[in-house]
Amino acid sequence: MNNTLDTKGDFLKRYGPRALILGGSEGIGSSFAELLAGHGLDLTLVARNLETLERTAADLRARYGVAVDTYRLDLTGPKIEDHAATILKAHDYGLVIYNAGATHGVGLFLDAPAERALNLIRLNCIGPVAFAHHALGKMRERGRGGLILVSSMSAMAGAGYVATYAAAKSFEMILAEGLNWELAREGVDVMGLVATLTDTPAIARSGIVVDANSGFTPMDSHDVAAGALAHLGRTPVWFAAGEATAQALRDTPRAALTEAMSRNSAALWGIDI
Repeated sequence: MNNTLDTKGDFLKRYGPRALILGGSEGIGSSFAELLAGHGLDLTLVARNLETLERTAADLRARYGVAVDTYRLDLTGPKIEDHAATILKAHDYGLVIYNAGATHGVGLFLDAPAERALNLIRLNCIGPVAFAHHALGKMRERGRGGLILVSSMSAMAGAGYVATYAAAKSFEMILAEGLNWELAREGVDVMGLVATLTDTPAIARSGIVVDANSGFTPMDSHDVAAGALAHLGRTPVWFAAGEATAQALRDTPRAALTEAMSRNSAALWGIDI
């Protein structure tokens, strides 16, 4: 693993000349974009909302003088592998960040259409595999590059009200660990970013109840993105909430952890159990 990126030039050499950010128009994704533009990387930003994409891209071009392309794409849509191939053929990418996949509303598995669960699987499992496979092959040939898959603390155990989301986020975390083992010897860094509750527009739209009395304090998206970039090449999985928090969850008996995480899900969305 690489752990000597002490300068802006080192970072650009290893992960440049361009980064692809899936889910790059706002929140953690736009924080990644800002930090990477500051390192001198050109960018391709992908998201569903073209207006937000273009606004973010224009701001980055004006402030950092980097080239920024946009690509409107619903990552739950059909032919995602074709889209991945098209996007990744267009430029020489040294870094890919798959940041899409926030949950929007919660509920019991059987109280929602199966399509909602299937969309979460497309977004958090099929999409990452498609983009990872196309991106990592080129990085392996060059002997450098990086991939970040953004997971969630929900990945640490099954939880009621977010059962499919938690399972899909676990897939991303485990995929990152395995890919890092396979590719570290080739000079390519893969990392799972396990985000905790973060202050983003997507979270604000989701209906999560976070106030002075909730007991939940969201992280700043810039801090999450900066921490992830600082740990890329140093660890296969980075927990934004801290390794001590992650270890405490690992040490909790599974049944008790599922109970606690299910109750936290209910509390975050104002559900009475």
